[in-house]
Amino acid sequence: MLSCRVVLVRPRDPNNIGAAARAMKNFGFTDLAVVAPYAPVWTEAVSAVNATDVLTSARVCDTLAEAVADCTLVVGTADRTRVEWKQPLFTPVDLQRELSANSHRLALVFGSEKHGLTNDDLSFCHRVLSLPTAPDCPSMNLGQAVAVCCYELSRDEAGRSAAPVVTAAAGELETSLKLMLEVLQLSGFLLPGNEPVRTRKLRQSLLQAQLSSQEVSFLCGALRQIKSQLEKGTHET
Repeated sequence: MLSCRVVLVRPRDPNNIGAAARAMKNFGFTDLAVVAPYAPVWTEAVSAVNATDVLTSARVCDTLAEAVADCTLVVGTADRTRVEWKQPLFTPVDLQRELSANSHRLALVFGSEKHGLTNDDLSFCHRVLSLPTAPDCPSMNLGQAVAVCCYELSRDEAGRSAAPVVTAAAGELETSLKLMLEVLQLSGFLLPGNEPVRTRKLRQSLLQAQLSSQEVSFLCGALRQIKSQLEKGTHET
């Protein structure tokens, strides 16, 4: 069975949360994470027809980074008219091809009903998936979008390869990003005024590189050595 986590970021309608949980259960998915839910809404979202177990076992996370830390392919969903980042836009067919070629721990990320995923949210995603909707009505209801995506992911399960997972998890990449930022701060390249934009760009570069765990480990080792030498030079002066 495909390893897929559905991640709802800042949901605000208990009916949509319930509909998403039911859609997941319809197509055999049970791993739900909810990021920073609006407290009264999360309290009300206590049931979903035949899918109460999905809701009761859902993980509530403070940040998107926490919700996807152990995943090797993070796919954000967005109306293509709202995407400003230059990530390649996926369709469900594209995602099927990716999953057929590689074995992944997938996270499928959905934004809030009002604003969708922000640019900062999308910076945590390897890919951005956009459903091919009509131009005059591009956005979909949250529960419906989850249902369509889960249906597409449930198809052609037998055709996927059983290749071993070698891609680094998102949490490993965040560790290397943290080290990279520390090195860039010590070198004077990263300044308070440009830090947010350059952090997002560096994260996207790491995600798109599809590094293995071994490659990330090597990168972190090199960064730690560089950091140590920079700190030594700073203390000597």
